[in-house]
Amino acid sequence: MSTYMMSMKTCVSALLASTVPALADPGSNGNDTFGHMMWGGAHGWWGGLGMILFWGLIIAVAVFVFRMLTSNRVGETRDAIDILKERYARGEIDEDEFQRRKQQLQG
Repeated sequence: MSTYMMSMKTCVSALLASTVPALADPGSNGNDTFGHMMWGGAHGWWGGLGMILFWGLIIAVAVFVFRMLTSNRVGETRDAIDILKERYARGEIDEDEFQRRKQQLQG
Protein backbone atom coordinates (compact mmCIF):
# COMPACT_ATOMS: atom_id res chain seq x y z
CA MET A 1 0.00 0.00 0.00
CA SER A 2 1.39 3.38 -0.91
CA THR A 3 2.31 5.97 1.67
CA TYR A 4 -0.16 8.38 0.11
CA MET A 5 -3.08 5.97 0.60
CA MET A 6 -2.05 5.27 4.19
CA SER A 7 -1.87 8.97 4.98
CA MET A 8 -5.27 9.56 3.37
CA LYS A 9 -6.79 6.72 5.42
CA THR A 10 -5.27 8.20 8.56
CA CYS A 11 -6.70 11.64 7.78
CA VAL A 12 -10.16 10.27 7.07
CA SER A 13 -10.07 8.12 10.22
CA ALA A 14 -9.06 11.10 12.35
CA LEU A 15 -11.78 13.23 10.79
CA LEU A 16 -14.44 10.61 11.44
CA ALA A 17 -13.19 9.95 14.97
CA SER A 18 -13.41 13.65 15.78
CA THR A 19 -17.16 13.64 15.04
CA VAL A 20 -17.95 10.84 17.52
CA PRO A 21 -18.43 13.13 20.57
CA ALA A 22 -20.92 15.25 18.64
CA LEU A 23 -22.86 12.15 17.61
CA ALA A 24 -22.82 10.60 21.08
CA ASP A 25 -24.25 13.60 22.98
CA PRO A 26 -27.01 15.59 21.33
CA GLY A 27 -26.83 18.16 24.15
CA SER A 28 -29.48 20.32 25.63
CA ASN A 29 -29.73 24.01 26.43
CA GLY A 30 -32.60 23.73 28.88
CA ASN A 31 -35.55 24.04 26.53
CA ASP A 32 -34.57 21.26 24.07
CA THR A 33 -34.72 23.56 21.08
CA PHE A 34 -31.18 23.13 19.88
CA GLY A 35 -28.54 20.51 20.46
CA HIS A 36 -25.25 19.95 18.72
CA MET A 37 -24.86 20.86 15.09
CA MET A 38 -25.45 17.34 13.81
CA TRP A 39 -28.65 16.75 15.75
CA GLY A 40 -30.55 19.98 16.17
CA GLY A 41 -31.32 22.91 13.97
CA ALA A 42 -32.19 22.91 10.31
CA HIS A 43 -29.20 20.98 9.01
CA GLY A 44 -29.57 17.63 10.77
CA TRP A 45 -27.48 14.80 9.33
CA TRP A 46 -26.85 16.63 6.06
CA GLY A 47 -25.01 19.37 7.90
CA GLY A 48 -22.77 16.79 9.57
CA LEU A 49 -22.11 14.99 6.29
CA GLY A 50 -21.34 18.30 4.62
CA MET A 51 -18.90 19.16 7.40
CA ILE A 52 -17.11 15.81 7.01
CA LEU A 53 -16.90 16.24 3.24
CA PHE A 54 -15.70 19.84 3.55
CA TRP A 55 -12.90 19.05 6.00
CA GLY A 56 -12.01 15.87 4.13
CA LEU A 57 -11.59 17.90 0.96
CA ILE A 58 -9.50 20.54 2.76
CA ILE A 59 -7.22 17.86 4.25
CA ALA A 60 -6.92 15.99 0.93
CA VAL A 61 -5.91 19.17 -0.91
CA ALA A 62 -3.37 20.04 1.81
CA VAL A 63 -1.84 16.54 1.64
CA PHE A 64 -1.73 16.67 -2.17
CA VAL A 65 -0.02 20.09 -2.20
CA PHE A 66 2.46 19.03 0.50
CA ARG A 67 3.38 15.86 -1.42
CA MET A 68 3.81 17.79 -4.66
CA LEU A 69 6.07 20.36 -3.01
CA THR A 70 8.25 17.76 -1.28
CA SER A 71 8.43 15.27 -4.13
CA ASN A 72 11.87 14.21 -5.37
CA ARG A 73 10.74 14.70 -8.96
CA VAL A 74 10.40 18.45 -8.55
CA GLY A 75 13.42 20.10 -10.14
CA GLU A 76 15.24 16.84 -10.66
CA THR A 77 17.08 16.84 -13.96
CA ARG A 78 19.87 14.50 -14.86
CA ASP A 79 22.41 15.15 -17.54
CA ALA A 80 22.98 12.42 -20.16
CA ILE A 81 26.70 12.39 -19.34
CA ASP A 82 25.89 11.75 -15.66
CA ILE A 83 23.66 8.82 -16.59
CA LEU A 84 26.39 7.45 -18.83
CA LYS A 85 28.93 7.76 -15.99
CA GLU A 86 26.58 5.93 -13.63
CA ARG A 87 26.09 3.08 -16.12
CA TYR A 88 29.87 2.81 -16.54
CA ALA A 89 30.39 2.81 -12.77
CA ARG A 90 27.81 0.03 -12.33
CA GLY A 91 29.54 -2.03 -14.99
CA GLU A 92 26.63 -2.02 -17.43
CA ILE A 93 28.90 -0.77 -20.24
CA ASP A 94 32.62 -1.21 -20.84
CA GLU A 95 35.21 1.56 -21.34
CA ASP A 96 35.05 1.46 -25.16
CA GLU A 97 31.27 1.82 -25.14
CA PHE A 98 31.54 4.63 -22.56
CA GLN A 99 34.07 6.57 -24.66
CA ARG A 100 32.08 6.09 -27.88
CA ARG A 101 28.80 7.29 -26.35
CA LYS A 102 30.52 10.15 -24.54
CA GLN A 103 31.93 11.42 -27.85
CA GLN A 104 28.50 11.17 -29.48
CA LEU A 105 26.90 13.16 -26.66
CA GLN A 106 29.57 15.86 -26.62
CA GLY A 107 29.31 16.66 -30.25
